[in-house]
Amino acid sequence: MVEVTFTPTAEDYVAVQRTMFARSLRSRKFAGRAALSLGIMIAGIFLLIVSTGDRPLTALLIALGGAAGGGGGLAACIGINYLLLPRRARRLFAQQRTLHHEHRTAFDATGFRQRSVRADSALPWSELLGWHLGRDVLLLYSNDLLAYFLPVRAFAPGELAQVEAILTDAGLPRR
Repeated sequence: MVEVTFTPTAEDYVAVQRTMFARSLRSRKFAGRAALSLGIMIAGIFLLIVSTGDRPLTALLIALGGAAGGGGGLAACIGINYLLLPRRARRLFAQQRTLHHEHRTAFDATGFRQRSVRADSALPWSELLGWHLGRDVLLLYSNDLLAYFLPVRAFAPGELAQVEAILTDAGLPRR
């Protein structure tokens, strides 16, 4: 069994949001949707331009240019969201008063228990979807968008490796 105690900070919450944001951008679902959107954009522009009487090669070049512009716009939106993320995360942390108290989390072979002055949660591993270890935070996912978190700074030397072993032995998938 491993037990850690920590009081979350706004920077911990920023790390949680950054980790979850980066994970979502690296997902196959996001890549598939982005590729499908760009493919539809290329096909639509191509068909529109060919229907006006232009040559197919010209239409294809214009469609590819439009898709490049669309990809650039998507990249700009992602970049702006990433830049605004710390501000949003700090505001959400300030609003979520339950996070402002000391948390004690215990891990064992059956599950984990997290306690604070405001909450006491005990979950078996079977109720979690998976876990992810980021640079600054350990996430325990209860669904695709909601995760319990523990800052890496809360773990003493060797404890994080023990927790990883507990999670792996429990059969919880790493995400």
